[in-house]
Amino acid sequence: MKKKTKRNLIIVVTLIVLIGAGVAWFVYPFVRYSSHILAYRSTLPENACYQSSIQYSKEGWFLIDCIINGTHKVPLRIDTQATSLMREDSIHTYNGEYWGNLPIKSTNAYQEEYSPELYTFTSISFGKTSIQEPMFNSIRKDNIIYDVIGEGIFGTDLLAIGTWKFDTEAGTMTLFHSNNKDLLTKETVGMIHFPQGLREDSISIYMEGVNEKVCFTLDLGYTGVLEINNALADRLKTHFHYEEEIKQHGKELTDTLTIFKIPVTVAGTRIDSCEVVNSRVVNANYIGAQFMHRCNFVLHYSLNEHGKPNKDLYLKVRE
Repeated sequence: MKKKTKRNLIIVVTLIVLIGAGVAWFVYPFVRYSSHILAYRSTLPENACYQSSIQYSKEGWFLIDCIINGTHKVPLRIDTQATSLMREDSIHTYNGEYWGNLPIKSTNAYQEEYSPELYTFTSISFGKTSIQEPMFNSIRKDNIIYDVIGEGIFGTDLLAIGTWKFDTEAGTMTLFHSNNKDLLTKETVGMIHFPQGLREDSISIYMEGVNEKVCFTLDLGYTGVLEINNALADRLKTHFHYEEEIKQHGKELTDTLTIFKIPVTVAGTRIDSCEVVNSRVVNANYIGAQFMHRCNFVLHYSLNEHGKPNKDLYLKVRE
């Protein structure tokens, strides 16, 4: 009996050790990654308020000029729905250092799964702001988004250092500390507040034809105006004229784009003829960069009293 009890005890202890080791192996990289990203939030001083000119790529992305490792000037594309990305060859060119891999796969807009390697640089600076050891996901040449991310993506992890106002009418972009409530109130006068509006499916748009409000995601990584999912596109086809075209992504993926011009109402403003596109591959509702060219808006990243992230949007569609 004693031998059996001892054997069972050894088995239980062994299982506990193995389970604990497995949990630690899986959880530790997430804790390490989260701690690294959270450190960015201490970058801005409380009184920070930095202004620069808005820049656009020829394709329509919002750009931010960055200096990597104090020497390499690189224009990065701002994206509100992706972490920071860079092509593998660019990372090596700018002397990135391997940081590690997360034990989880990511999925891009074309439903491709991949396990990115993470790299850091010594620093990345823009204007008067500098972030130490910024982290970028390495995008390999066989990834379908390799050819569409340009010099790289300035993603949500970097945006979360503060609050950003884009005044497309004046052509200015302002970065200030998220705790500056007085400045936030001043800079958002006349805008509609969308609490957690930077999260998925959090902005309602009234779509004529289907006569209902549809939830959209603000995605500055999408260069178009509005993109809609397959089910909504099929409904609109019964109400509006449309055009279709075939688009090739890489060598293997073929997509069908359906293009509408329809009335929509966003943030209380009616647009009589708005370009709305459906990609059968992407199959999602996005508000894109081209739409935001005609808006003034604020991306407000902050932490609530419980330490959880808020991702608010303030929006005004210009007449």
